[in-house]
Amino acid sequence: MSLVELLGCNMASVPGQFSQSAQYITAEDDPISGLTPASLGAASVLRIPVPRTNGLGIELTPRGWTPKGGSTSSLFIQDLTGKRHLRLDFGYNKASGSVEWHWNQKGTNANFGINNHTPVGSFEQALGVSAKYYKYAGRMLLVAGIVIDLYSIVTSSRPLRRSVQVVSGWAAGGAACEAVGAGGAELGTAIAPGLGTAVGGLIGCAIGAFIGYRAAGAATGYLYDWAEGTVFAKVRAEPDAVFQPGGGRSGGGGASGSW
Repeated sequence: MSLVELLGCNMASVPGQFSQSAQYITAEDDPISGLTPASLGAASVLRIPVPRTNGLGIELTPRGWTPKGGSTSSLFIQDLTGKRHLRLDFGYNKASGSVEWHWNQKGTNANFGINNHTPVGSFEQALGVSAKYYKYAGRMLLVAGIVIDLYSIVTSSRPLRRSVQVVSGWAAGGAACEAVGAGGAELGTAIAPGLGTAVGGLIGCAIGAFIGYRAAGAATGYLYDWAEGTVFAKVRAEPDAVFQPGGGRSGGGGASGSW
């Protein structure tokens, strides 16, 4: 089998040229995209709401007062002021007298049933370590996503179309991250309050960001093509009719013949 046959191209019709039956993928059909890194990094900077908790949200950065040396916690389920919170912390636990991973909470016991200074198991420890590194790795992924999307705009044959897709994709991805992440957090809370809340919210955010970005990019690309290819015909006004009296060959009433 020849190389041409392997590529699925038929050159028999015109010597030295590929036939029109050969299929190609253009940059507009399958553009390079920051979709994946943007989706994976979204939760590192966005606040994921936790339903039915009176304003709590999952974040990787503390709100309110923090020690001069920085917080020893890596995961925060907190309100906008930081006064009500559930924090996954690594440090001295005065309840056990040892340095370990544990939950610190204030005003959230009714939501999650977790007391202050509660030691955690291996899953929470893994979550705490992962959150600590993901805070920075996720932001690096976002930067990579931005760079990739800017490159896709610069190299596109239709940069305005690609720009519309990118802007709408990032906006929709952020909104979907929060919406789907909130659903994941609520489901996770029902399974394992605290741990499940965080895991469900973070995973849901990534899924939502991916779907939102992809759907918005496809929709705006379609609408752009439709608008660009649509031609509106100008409607011409019909001229006013002119009354023509008579119509016969002679005499009154337009009747033919003589009286």
